[in-house]
Amino acid sequence: MYDFSILSGETIYAIIFALMFFSFAFLYFVIIILYALIKYTLYTNKHKEKMNLICDVAYFHERGKRENQEDSLYVSPMDNLYENGFVAACSDGMGGLLNGEVVSKYVTDSLRENFPYKFNDQAENAKIITRISDKIYEEYHLGAGATLVMVHILDDYMNFYSLGDSNIILIRNNKATLLNYKQNYITLMIRRFAEGGLDTSEAYRDNRAKGLIDFVGNLKCNVLMTNRPLRLIENDIIIVSSDGVTDSMPLNRIVNHIHFDQNADGIARMIKYGVRSRKNPRQDNYSAIVIKMKRSYV
Repeated sequence: MYDFSILSGETIYAIIFALMFFSFAFLYFVIIILYALIKYTLYTNKHKEKMNLICDVAYFHERGKRENQEDSLYVSPMDNLYENGFVAACSDGMGGLLNGEVVSKYVTDSLRENFPYKFNDQAENAKIITRISDKIYEEYHLGAGATLVMVHILDDYMNFYSLGDSNIILIRNNKATLLNYKQNYITLMIRRFAEGGLDTSEAYRDNRAKGLIDFVGNLKCNVLMTNRPLRLIENDIIIVSSDGVTDSMPLNRIVNHIHFDQNADGIARMIKYGVRSRKNPRQDNYSAIVIKMKRSYV
């Protein structure tokens, strides 16, 4: 206990004045902070469309039950984004053929050598991929090949390119959409059965169902691509992955497995652990690049 009776009247008044001054100063500080937060919120809402969309990027690169890691990833440099944009690609060496890991790495190395790409010239970019495919054909004559999925993001827009059965997934508003269709026999057979009015379930029973009808390493391959760029919005999640991911985690399971307030690194870890937890005895290699779109003044 303190005995304030021994203090002089002037000292007590000084203490009271100091406490009052501190209280007013603290209250003034709180008012300034609240005012700044309100002004920032109003300014952000008013100028939200003027803020830049930026790419928050993470990836995982895991070997499944295969002897070799036949997936290969490419992420373009993050500098000079407003001129060159951002490119992410995944190439998966075809199982059952020779040198899958060599071919997939050749694909991503070739993409790296050809960077930067012209965002508004999708046809020219597809020709670059075709030339890469033709060189692989000249070397292996269909004895080796790989799949390819690639996205090119500039400002608020995205183009994509695809060969084979790897995945480009867009998650928006808790809904996942596969942007590219798989270039395999099952896709071809379903289309033909549907056109003929037949039961498409028969296509899934065909032994050739998962066989690819186009891939990197095919002569004069048919590159799937966007004719017009896709508009992106804040909090969009883009997943560029090998089919080893979706073989164990279908789209709805991926959506249910992630938290949408996470950054790209957190989402990538959740998907990776989700695939691993399935403990698939025939698990293929599984790799993915995760991109989350965020707004920033930078």
